[in-house]
Order: sequence, then structure tokens, then C-alpha cells
Amino acid sequence: MWQTRSIQNCRCVLLSTNDPPYLVSPFFLLPCPIYVTTNLVKQFRITYTILALMYFDVQRHREASHHVTTVSSKQLRRRNVFFFQVPVTVRHLLDHSDTKMRETIVGTEKPCPECGNKHSFELDRGSDIPQTSICSICGYTKVEEQHASPGVPDKIPRRQFLAGMAAIPAIVSATNFPSAVAAPGRQSPFPPFPMASTTTTEDRQQMLWQLGITQPTLPPRAEDPNRPPNAWPLDPANSEGNWTDSQGHTVTRASFGQWITYDSDAGLAGGAVAPFGDYGPFSHPRYTDIELLKMKDGRPVRTPEDWWTKRRPEILRDVQDNLYGRIPDRSRWPDITWSVGPVVTGTANGVAYKEQIITGAIDISSYPQIRNVPTIQGKLRTPLDKAGQPVPVIIVFGGSNSEWQFTAPYGYGVCAFNWPLLQPDSGGANLSSYIVGLINHGQWRRPLDWGALAAWSWGISRLIDYFETDPDVDATRIGVQGHSRFGKATLVAAAYDERIGAAFPSSAGELGTSWMRRAWGENLELVCGADTEYHWVAGNIMRFAGELHPGQYWPRKVANLPVDVHSVMSLVAPRVILTNGGTDIPPGFGDAWTDPRGMYLAGAVSSEVWNLLGWPGQIIPQGITFTSGPGESIGGTPPIDVAFIDGTVGWRRHHEGHTPIPDWPTFMQLTSRHFDNHRPVVEPGQRLTVRRQGTHMVGRVRATDADGDQLGNWQITGGTGVGRFVIDPGTGEITIANPRAFEQEREDSFTLTVVVDDRKLTSKPEVVKIQIENR
Repeated sequence: MWQTRSIQNCRCVLLSTNDPPYLVSPFFLLPCPIYVTTNLVKQFRITYTILALMYFDVQRHREASHHVTTVSSKQLRRRNVFFFQVPVTVRHLLDHSDTKMRETIVGTEKPCPECGNKHSFELDRGSDIPQTSICSICGYTKVEEQHASPGVPDKIPRRQFLAGMAAIPAIVSATNFPSAVAAPGRQSPFPPFPMASTTTTEDRQQMLWQLGITQPTLPPRAEDPNRPPNAWPLDPANSEGNWTDSQGHTVTRASFGQWITYDSDAGLAGGAVAPFGDYGPFSHPRYTDIELLKMKDGRPVRTPEDWWTKRRPEILRDVQDNLYGRIPDRSRWPDITWSVGPVVTGTANGVAYKEQIITGAIDISSYPQIRNVPTIQGKLRTPLDKAGQPVPVIIVFGGSNSEWQFTAPYGYGVCAFNWPLLQPDSGGANLSSYIVGLINHGQWRRPLDWGALAAWSWGISRLIDYFETDPDVDATRIGVQGHSRFGKATLVAAAYDERIGAAFPSSAGELGTSWMRRAWGENLELVCGADTEYHWVAGNIMRFAGELHPGQYWPRKVANLPVDVHSVMSLVAPRVILTNGGTDIPPGFGDAWTDPRGMYLAGAVSSEVWNLLGWPGQIIPQGITFTSGPGESIGGTPPIDVAFIDGTVGWRRHHEGHTPIPDWPTFMQLTSRHFDNHRPVVEPGQRLTVRRQGTHMVGRVRATDADGDQLGNWQITGGTGVGRFVIDPGTGEITIANPRAFEQEREDSFTLTVVVDDRKLTSKPEVVKIQIENR
């Protein structure tokens, strides 16, 4: 199959007949086995790089094969050699019997050639081909298929190959090449690139195709043996539409087959029930608990250092890979040029303000063909009488700044984030446009790529970047608030960016602040299988939808999900967070859908991480009477219209339904306890010196607090010295963990990343360098 592609003034023809592929240009005609990688680089605006190796001599193919794994894309770029990503079957000339050479090429002990991570370069060592090495940190991928490629000539001049490669212009339009997304051994039924006419259904189906998932063929809803026994069609003439129950709940069925249910202690007199129960935390039966304070290898998390350096990175990686997607590597980010609009003044809620529109113009030169140019925009309003004085700011999803009524009494600013300009709340063609499409060069999303929630959170983080330069904003005291789907994005933003000091993810529901592995209200299968919601999350989440055992309705495949909402919540620790919910007013359109008990349990179960880090988590006094009844989940929630904010993890459930407004005063009250205070500062650039022998004392880390508060709760959060040094949580004194073992160390210096708090706010992490003296 011939495909003609334009590369500036050069004509390049790609022959992708698999055995072998050819690159043809006016300068050369070469057969060339191609290694497909996902190296993420930013050199002359080429973000996806291919390492292509021509086998110069079949008799020396082993040396050539080894060469492809040791020469990095950066080394090739320094020689002005550039390669381009194409969807072809990977081949290399490797004898099956050459076990020693096979181990050399694919040895798992080697660091990732792109990011250098020594612990993430993994290999599927199954006997079937292809074998794949994947770096879980940077995404570097190398696929190997161990058959010789027929038709490769015996000798190909190396000089001719390099000359031809160097002749290709460096700046390339990504639309000139087919999508890199391809399923090995299967012909794609979709076009190489999504188009402006791509529908949400087509885009979702393309992701299912990538994952090799076929959705089940379901019986008519009225004939489904798994339908809830006390639910019925809302419209008797349309049994394929939404159903309801005696409580007025919305009852429907996901395209993967799971029904929405609302088990209560009233049984059939309550909501739509299922014979299996809700399977949530503290339920019986339930899925296997995911323990936050136990590492994947079974070791317990005993100290804050264990959390920061071992368990938290594990959870963050699983959350990114299985729920919301990976934010692209920083090297792929476009440049942003900030501008500030004219000052507008006024008075609202009795407080004078000044307001300006902050606009981040995003550079699209890496992919100028983008259909819709993304923009970051926020409307910043701050107290006029504090102009030039940095004040805390709460970033909110929306464009009206109506939340000023809640922030103004505290002297805080508010910034309305205009999210649709960055990434709309829709899938289909929009996922190959705006910021997602810009960074992905208009290609189909891959299973690990970010969805809209993570894209919005990235926009929030870039606004914080700007605030760090604004004299009216204290970027060390930033809060974020969003409701419903934007509550989900708020939680993602706080989990991904530790600069966010307070979060209010309001009524965020499924894939937000409620449990993915709990069957009450909206469920995971409905989100990832619905044309109106799948774009929020990573495509990879579809792997956890459907039956766990074929032909058996329960349990569901979500049992295999390695993380849940308490995992996401734990990433926010030890910062401030308020979760909330409402009642089902009006019936079917209130907050039953978002699962109030599940949202309460998110804070309750994750609080053990706050406690480990020295902060009080969620506090519900003993003896409190929980809700119950036909419209309530089994177990219920703490009483309605009562704020529980004695800890750092707050909870309030209001009676008004699906709205954030009643709980804003509670959020501000909780946040002000921490934000009415300056963040402690660990003195940057500190260096401590210690002898290799004869002592275990290193020195004390210095920090200050503008409010004169007592500092404590010192913690090590990273660095090369983790495990070799310990820090006294009360004094900041660093000592050698094992002096005898330390005497055998060969390194001359180490680093430690440390934090301290004043019981209100935690300092920004700072790196302390420890220099070793031999005498």
C-alpha cells in the first residue's frame, strides 16, 4: 500500500508492506526495519521520535541489533539525524537460539534509555511475540518481534543511509503521517487520523478497538434477567430508555451490562436493589480491599518517608495509568505567553475589588494544523484595598466569579477558570483538537493518554504558574473548587499538583469522590461506556468494565482495578479537602446519583494517610446517628446539614440537592484556618557536611515562619539520601541511619528533599545537599 506524504519541499513515499517497510525520498531508496518508540522529546518541534536502524550487513546483524538499544534519540539528534513515527510491524534480525544476545538486547536491569529510570523498564518475557519493554515513568516503548525480515539486502552502505536520513527536513507536519496507534496483527477499521467529523461514538469505539475490547450484546432491557426487580421503564412505551423506582431514582443500564442500583436497608420498599449488594467499603460481601498503607510487594508503610518515597509514587502511577491518564511529559508542553487585560473595578457583597482577565496564549507551532487553538483563561478578582499585597486565591470552574460572595469576607481572591477554551466537555473530534489534540498532533488518543479531567487540571496548574509571578496573588495559598464533573477535575488537579493547598470537589460522584468499586448510583461502566462521559478519563479504564467471569453477571471486572477513590484522595494528603453531597431533591435529579455515602467514605477511609503524616483526617464524633431509610444507602452518612470540619478532611451533606452553594461557607471556614497564615519556608540551598567515619550526626535543617509559629513535623519526601539518613520530626536534625553501613558508601554527596509545617500549612519541599568528607 503506497501512501504519499509531503515533507516541506521534499517528497517522501512510505511503503508499509510490513516485510520490509521502505522509506523513499529523492535522496535515497532504502529498505529499513523500523523500531517504533514513544520517546517524548522536544527538538525542532518533533514530539514523537522513531529510532530507525538499517542493517548494514546481515553478517553483523547482532552488533547492529545491539546498537539500536544503546544509541539514544538524543545522540542521533546531535548528529542532525531525525526519524518519524509510522505504524509498521517491528522486525529485527535476531536468532532465536542466541540466548545470550537476546538477554543483552532486552535485559531488564538496564535503565530506561530515555529517562534513565532504573526501576521501570519492564519486559513481557512471554514466549509469544512481540515482546514489549515499557518504561512506566516516561512511556518509552520498544516492541520486538523475533523473526528475520525477508527481503533485507545483504549489504547497505551506512554512509548512504545517514546521508539520506540527514536530508529529511527537521520540521514536519504530523498530519503527513498515519497515526502511530495500531493493534498488532489487526487491520484497523478506522481512518489513520480522526477528522473534524469524527463522532463521539466512533472515537470511543476506536479506543475499544485499540484495547481489543468487544462490548457485549445485551438483551432488551425488559428481558434482561439482571435488571433490578423493583425498577420499571420511566416511559412504559420505551423500555430501552431510562427506568425508575419507587424513590424516583434514575435507573439505567450501561453498555457493558451493569445496571444502576440503590440498595437500602428498606429492601424492596426502597430503591432499585440488586441481589449482590453494593460491594463498597465495610459492605458484606465486597471486593478485596485496596490498602493504602501497604506497598504492592506487601511491605507495610510505617513512616512518612515510606509514604512519600515509596507508596505515594506507586499510587500516583496507578491512578494515572488506570483512571485519568498521564499528563504529557513537560518536554512536550507548548510554550505559553501570558497577557493581562485592563483593570476593571467595582463593589460586590460590600467589598471593593479589581478584576482582570488573564490569558495564556498557547503556541501551536508544533502542530499548526490544529483545528481549534486552545487557550488558558481566568478572570481574576482580588480585594482592591490589598492591591500589590499577595492574597490567597480560590480557582473555580466557571466564568462569573459569583463565588466572590464567599471569598471576599476572608480577604481572598477568586479566579474563574474558563475551561472550555482549553478543552471542551465532549469527546469525538474534540479529543484530536484543543490541548489534547495539540500535544498529540491530532492523533487518536492512546489508552494511557489524558482525558478532559486531567487536561483541565493541567490548565489549573498553568494558571498557578502565572500566579507565581503576580504580585496580587500568594501562590503558596491556592485553593480549587468545582462541582459535579468539575468536582472530579478538582480532585484530579489537587492529586496531581501539590501546590494546591485546599480543594473542594463538590458532589463529584463516580470517578470523582465516590467509589469506582461500589455499586450505588452511577458506576464506572456507565462513565466509560457513555458517549457523553468517556472523554473525561483515560481509555485504559475500559479494561475494568464488564463481567469478571464470562457468562456470570457478578462480580464485575472492576474488581481488578488497583486503585479507587480513597487512593486518589490520599494523594492530596496532608492538604485541606472538603467533600460533600446532597439529598435526592428533586427525585431523580438530586444527589442520589452521585452516591452520598460513597463520597463520605472517600474521606473516612483515606484519612489514615493524613494521620500517618501527622495531620488529623476526617473526624466524626462517636455517637453520631447516621441517616437511614428507603432513600438512603445501607450504612448511611453523618447527619444532614451538619459540618464536620474538626480535621483536615471535612465533610458536609446538605438537604438542597445537587448544588455546591450550601457548603461554600463550610469550605471557607475550613480553608481559612490554614490560609489565614503564612506558609513556613525551608531555607533554600542548604549544604551540610559530615565525615564518613566516626559520627552519626549530620546537622540541623534551617527554616523560618513569618507568623512566628512553632515549627515541627519535619519529613523527608525524596532525594538520593533516602534510607541513608533520618530526620528528627521535632527538631529537623539529620543523622546517619546506619553509621557502620555508611562507612562503606562510595558516593561523595547526597540530597534530601525535606518539608516542615506549623500545624496549619506545610512548607514547599526544598533540597538539602549533604557533602561527605573522608577524614
